[in-house]
Amino acid sequence: MDDRSIRGIECLQQNMLIDALDREQLATITIDFDGSVLGTCRHAEGVAKKLNKKKKGQCSYYPLNCTVGQTAQVLAVHHRSGNINDGNGAKEFVERCQ
Repeated sequence: MDDRSIRGIECLQQNMLIDALDREQLATITIDFDGSVLGTCRHAEGVAKKLNKKKKGQCSYYPLNCTVGQTAQVLAVHHRSGNINDGNGAKEFVERCQ
């Protein structure tokens, strides 16, 4: 898939989530941003051997996640390789999710 197609799917997913949240009629919505280490047993594009503290040396991704605090539904994900620091791309991701 190209970048335009990915953005289209992200937009569709976000619109579906917003519709679902409207039906919930929540008084407030908390948006939570967090990173997580996702290990992989294979070498794939974008993985790196650095930050996986549980399985040292394992190839990993380190995505940033934007979730709705009340429902734990995923609003957006920013994929990153496993060898970057917590703040890498965070500001732009937060701004994109507003």
